[in-house]
Order: sequence, then C-alpha cells, then structure tokens
Amino acid sequence: MDILAESHWALVHPLRSMSKKSYRILVFVVLWLGFGSTYLLKKPLGVIKSDIAEDLHLSKFELGMLDTALLLPYAVMQVFLGPLADHQGPRKTMACCLFSAGLSMAFFGLANSFHFSLLMLFLCGTCLAPTWPACSKCLASYFDKQRDTIFGIFSTAGSVGGICGTGLAVWTLSVYGWQLSYLIPSSFSILMSLLTLGLVYSPEEMGQGPARPSSSSSSQIIVARKKTSTIKSWLSLWAIPLIPEITLAVFTLKVVRYCMYMWLPLFLLDYLNYDKVQAGLMSTAFEVGGGMGSALVGFLTPRLFAGRSLPTLCLLTILSSLSLLLFAVTAQFGAAINIICLVLAGATNAGPDSLLSGSIPARLGERNGLGAGAALTGLVNGAGSVGTVIEGPIIGLVAHRWGWMGVLLLMVVLSSLGAVALLRAALSDSSQASSNDDDDDEPTSRPV
Repeated sequence: MDILAESHWALVHPLRSMSKKSYRILVFVVLWLGFGSTYLLKKPLGVIKSDIAEDLHLSKFELGMLDTALLLPYAVMQVFLGPLADHQGPRKTMACCLFSAGLSMAFFGLANSFHFSLLMLFLCGTCLAPTWPACSKCLASYFDKQRDTIFGIFSTAGSVGGICGTGLAVWTLSVYGWQLSYLIPSSFSILMSLLTLGLVYSPEEMGQGPARPSSSSSSQIIVARKKTSTIKSWLSLWAIPLIPEITLAVFTLKVVRYCMYMWLPLFLLDYLNYDKVQAGLMSTAFEVGGGMGSALVGFLTPRLFAGRSLPTLCLLTILSSLSLLLFAVTAQFGAAINIICLVLAGATNAGPDSLLSGSIPARLGERNGLGAGAALTGLVNGAGSVGTVIEGPIIGLVAHRWGWMGVLLLMVVLSSLGAVALLRAALSDSSQASSNDDDDDEPTSRPV
C-alpha cells in the first residue's frame, strides 16, 4: 500500500505545480479525447455493415441486432452503473471503462460468427455506459460558471470522434478489410485510459477543493447534503419535475441520431447509389453538423430567451424535423444538396442533445437539492438511450417493409415528438417558476 501511495503522489505532485486554469484545460482536453474515443469504437459498425452482412451472411434484421447488442447495454447500464462515478470517482471509472471497451472491440475483429460478434459488442456497450456520467461529474466539479457553454463545446467530442471513426473505418475497409477496422480505435481507447488514470484527478485530490458553487445554488447544496439519504429509488429521481419530458426528448433525438450513424452509409449506398467510399465519407456530413451544433448551442442558450435553455432547444428540435423532411424531399437532387441537408440535420439534432443529457439534468439535481449529479445524468441519458436500443431492429423492419423513404419519414415524426415534449417542459418550467415567484420563494427555481 505504501508503494501505491508513493506512486500516486509521484503522479499528482508535478501536476500540482500547474495553475488552476491550466489544469482545468488539461482535464478538459484529456476528457474530450477520451470521450471522443468512445465514438471511435461505436461509429465504424455503421460503415462495415455491408461487408459483415456479406461475410457472415446476415439479413437486415440481424444487422439491426448488432446495433442492439452494442446499444442495449449502453442504455441500460448507464442507469445502474452511472453512480459509479459518484462512488469510485470519475478518474478510475473512466479509465477502467475505456480500457475494457478498447480490449473488447479489439477482439471483435476476430469475429467469425454472428453470436461471437454479439458478445463482443455487448461487452463494449456495457463498458462504455458509465463514461458520459463520469465526464459530466468531473466537468461539473471544475466548471461551475458557463456550464452550458462548457458542455456544448465538450459534446463536440462525439461528432469529431464519429467523423474520425468513419474516416478510419473507410480507410481500413478499403485497404485491409473490416476485420482490422477496430485496431486503431481500440489502441487509442486503451491509450486514453492510461492518460486519464494518470492525469485526470478530482479537485480534492489536487488539493484545490471542489469548484466554488454559484451564489444562487449555494443554499441548495447545503440542503442537498441533508437530503441525500432520502434518495431511496430511481423513482424518486424520475419524479423530479421536467425529467420525463426531457427524457422523452433525449429518446427521440437519440433514435434519429443513431439511425443516421448506423444506417446512413447503407442508405447512401443502396438508395442513392453512391459507392462505398463516397457513402462512408458523405455520411460524415451529419457528424460535421453535429459538432457545429454542439458548439453553437452552448453560445446560443445564454443569449436567447433570457438565458433559458429549454425554449432554445425546442426551437432547434423543430428545425431538426424540418431539416430531415427537406433531406427526404431533396434526396435525389445531388450530392451538394444532400450534404447541406445532412449538416443542418446534424447540427439541430446533436446541439439540443448535448445539453439535455448533460448540463440540464445536473442543474435539475442541484435545483431540487438531491446531490446526485452523475446518477441523474445517467438516468436521463440511459433511459433516453433506450431509443438507440430499439433503433436497430425497428429501422431494419421499416426499411424492409416501407423502404428507405419510410425510414426518413419516421425520423421526421420522432423529431417532431421531441419538439412537443420540450415545448411542454419549457411551458411547465416557466409556469412553476412564476408560481414560486408569486409565493416569494427563494430564487432557486428560475427557469431552465
């Protein structure tokens, strides 16, 4: 134990010479790269679908089951493993998850059967589940001010990771075949697990203390410490106002996004007759838009609707459904129009999701005095990620029965449903805040 303690101090001691601002930047960059590596592991599956189907003789429904094998544990285990970051700390949780996920996908390339592929994907999804709650908790401990902006910028890691994952998959697929498509992503994920373990420490471990809370939430944190013991079940978290509506919105947004992640290359290949390389590269337009939207929403929300996030996100979700409808109508108009529509759809889909599954649940937990940021973030993102679970088989069945145009119209309907849920949440939150103001309560329930 003494040797372990000394090695731990040897790692932390040089970092303590850094200024608080410099170390926060270091933490942000390492976590950004680490979370981006999770998309390096998830994204290639959409690119290599046609080759896997050919080699393993799989139907579209079985291809959808591959999506489910990866995304089912990712959704469900976020709810149950999300609190790991509260108990074990985000550093250890993130490092262990990245290492295990990278190892499991390295073995995925050895797959020579459908069932072995399912097993490796299931293990990867389980390992990736706690990564977002861990990142959210660590970022919240270092960045209290301008949290929406920080989370918006941080969420670009998913889009950048998806773009890089697609590019790597297209290259390895054309040069080496699909079996080696996960070699580089797995190696990078394992490398980031080691860097996270050695560089990302909590404020307490660095001797800085927790991030100073804003004055509007300081009284809530005191109440949180008194009420933590009252959290007896997940139902108590689900009963928090706005959480059901926000979870429904996250659900619809994730169905749409993962449909585009996992099926867009095949759609471009089969329906629009692009070749494999063109289809793979053009599909990154959606992720380019996603990165732009994630960064932009962090700057828009403090400046529109008097700083209220929910009305802004509702507006963006409406634009998302309109962008998808435009893409469906103009699908045959050529590559330039396709790319423009995909960029718009990606920006208006990923932008709202970056806050709905991150900073907003954390803020609601603080506002309601629960003191369970990682648990509530894991609940919203995990329950919302059920959409990614059903996406695979449902899209496979819809494409088989009604064709690709039926799939696009389904995406439009789902985005519209998410917009309605956010509109209801925004109106309910505004009404609740007005009622509290009339009752002369403390200003801890200002609209989200």
